[in-house]
Amino acid sequence: MLDLPAKRQAARDALPSRTAPRFVGETPALATARRRRGAGLAARVLILTISFILLTQTMIYVARLAAYRENWLRDRLSAANTAALVFSAAPEGSLPPGMAAKILDSVGAKAIAITTLERRHLLAANDAEPAVSDIYDLRDPSLQEGVRAAFRSLFAPAGAALKVIGAAPMENATLEITLDQSPLADAMKRFSRTFLTISMTLSIVLALVLWMAIWLLVLRPVRRLTSNIMAFGERPGDVDRIIAPSRRRDEIGGAETALAAMQTSLAQELGQKKRLAELGMAVARINHDLRNMLAAAQLISDRLATIPDPLAMRLAPRLVATLDRAIAFCQSTLIYGGAMEKAPARRNFRLREVVEQAVETSGAALAGGIAVSIDIADDFEVHADADHILRAMENLSRNAVQIFAQMSPGSPRKAAIRVSAVHADGAALVEICDTGPGFPAGAAQRIFEPFHDSTRQGGSGLGLAIASDLIGKNGGSIVLCEQQRDDFYCGARFLITLPAPRRGPSAAFVPEQNSR
Repeated sequence: MLDLPAKRQAARDALPSRTAPRFVGETPALATARRRRGAGLAARVLILTISFILLTQTMIYVARLAAYRENWLRDRLSAANTAALVFSAAPEGSLPPGMAAKILDSVGAKAIAITTLERRHLLAANDAEPAVSDIYDLRDPSLQEGVRAAFRSLFAPAGAALKVIGAAPMENATLEITLDQSPLADAMKRFSRTFLTISMTLSIVLALVLWMAIWLLVLRPVRRLTSNIMAFGERPGDVDRIIAPSRRRDEIGGAETALAAMQTSLAQELGQKKRLAELGMAVARINHDLRNMLAAAQLISDRLATIPDPLAMRLAPRLVATLDRAIAFCQSTLIYGGAMEKAPARRNFRLREVVEQAVETSGAALAGGIAVSIDIADDFEVHADADHILRAMENLSRNAVQIFAQMSPGSPRKAAIRVSAVHADGAALVEICDTGPGFPAGAAQRIFEPFHDSTRQGGSGLGLAIASDLIGKNGGSIVLCEQQRDDFYCGARFLITLPAPRRGPSAAFVPEQNSR
């Protein structure tokens, strides 16, 4: 009899999880693409464009700032040259009081000096000559030195003095002027603000224009390609998702044309393979069930051969040979696949009648040496398609019979099959077990897959797959339970869960009308 607690748990484990998340119409590739985080191609191009423009503007700003400082100092040096001529031409002490200070203020210098080969002569100075914090030579400045000096002047402290050296109006002499860097720093800061305002405005406009051009010419067509590839990958058989090439004559247009040709070819190939697969599945399932029917007819023909009638004895061998050829032909065509089943016509019916018919047609009742035990009450009912359940039971019973036929005659195990059923938890639990060798460890997850490696020689690997499909279409499930070595029925043990009967009259099972 059934071990109800263990069988109930096995039936619950066989049912699909109701809490598992479902993603309708979403492939793993699309789910991975949705989970991906980070800036897209358009954002990266925009960031790179702005970065390159800012880098270019920074380099231009540094060079312009150094040039602005140098021009500012040359203007002061030119004015100092004129003042040096005035101071050199006037006899010492001939200038009016305060004139020297006014000239220095007009130049913007604190001191002016001329250095010759013999000596250094201070032409004018406000009080004492101030201490110098930086020196810059305008006679042959380099770009690197000009940039470094420009930033030193820009961030110089207030009141810091700068000595500028340049060519003097006299031959073989140099002119030196000492300046306060604060006016120079203020002028450089005003220049920086003006330059940065103009350059940032131009940079933003240029970046937007450049990015818009890249977006229209490159990024948007590429996004169209990627979106179409993802959509086509979700449903590759849908011809409406094939990309329509644009009239572009560049590389992107060529990619669109090539992608359209590839998608068209792939859609046609997938459609053809799908039709061939459906055809192969139909041929396989039809031949599988036809082979089962022919096997039952073969058993009946064997009984006819024992009838002491001359005509029957003469025709029976021919009938047997013909059935053998038909069975061999069906077996050879099982490599193609299975057919689509009709929707089940569910109704209440008595399960014992179906099981007895399945055991008889599978050969279990006719084969000698096989003990069959049907532990099902006469009024035990289920709600399902009787024809589907009959075929499922036939496949399970026939598998057991064929396994027993391959066992050695001297095996200590007695060939026996037991079918039992009980109602529990609002469902019908049906157990089919035998005394055969069972299934190897780890095979429970694959035995219900089509064309799995059969455990018996010459098997097609479709019997259990068809049984599982038929039971599943009727709202039930089938699982392979663990073998119980301490039990008499220690071979294969299947637990089938079927819907319990509904209220209403039950119909009698008529095999001539319902079974194939």
